[in-house]
Amino acid sequence: MLGLSHTTTYAIKALACLDHPNCANRHIRDIALCTGIPRSYLAKVFNALSRRGLIKAKRGYKGGISLARPASQITLLQIIEAIEGPDWISPCLLAGEKCPPGFRCPTKAFWDKFKRDLVRLLERTTLERIIAVRRAMEATGELKHYPVFLQAKRRPGRPGLRRLL
Repeated sequence: MLGLSHTTTYAIKALACLDHPNCANRHIRDIALCTGIPRSYLAKVFNALSRRGLIKAKRGYKGGISLARPASQITLLQIIEAIEGPDWISPCLLAGEKCPPGFRCPTKAFWDKFKRDLVRLLERTTLERIIAVRRAMEATGELKHYPVFLQAKRRPGRPGLRRLL
C-alpha cells in the first residue's frame, strides 16, 4: 500500500546531513557516524542517489560526498523515486495491484485523488524545507544531537575519534 522503506528514510536523513556545514564534502564513514546509518548500507544508498544525479562523489583525500545541486532544487519526490523507483506507490488501496479493466472498486476515486495530492505535496517539498525544519527544531531544543561534533567514547587500545552524531 503506502509506506517508505528504511532505505528512503536513510536517504532523506543523509541528504539533510550533507547540507550541514560540518558534513559537506565528507566521506561516507563520517556521514555514517553523523546519521547512525551503517556505512556499507549508506554506500548503497549513495550509489542510488548518485545514479539519479542528486549527489556528487569524489574519491581521495580531498574527496567526499556533496549535494549535486542546491537543497532548494531537490524534492522529496526525487529522493523517493531515486530509492524506490517510479512505481513506489501502490496503484490500488485494496489489492496492491492494478484493477482489471471494467472492475469497479469502491476506493478507486479516493485512492487516485490521494495519490495525486501526495505526489504534488512531495514535488513541492524540497530538501531545503526539511533542513529548515530540522534547524528550527535544533534551535528550540526539540531535536538534539543532529549533527554536531562530539568526542567519541574511547575504546581500549584505540585512539579517541572525533565523530558526528
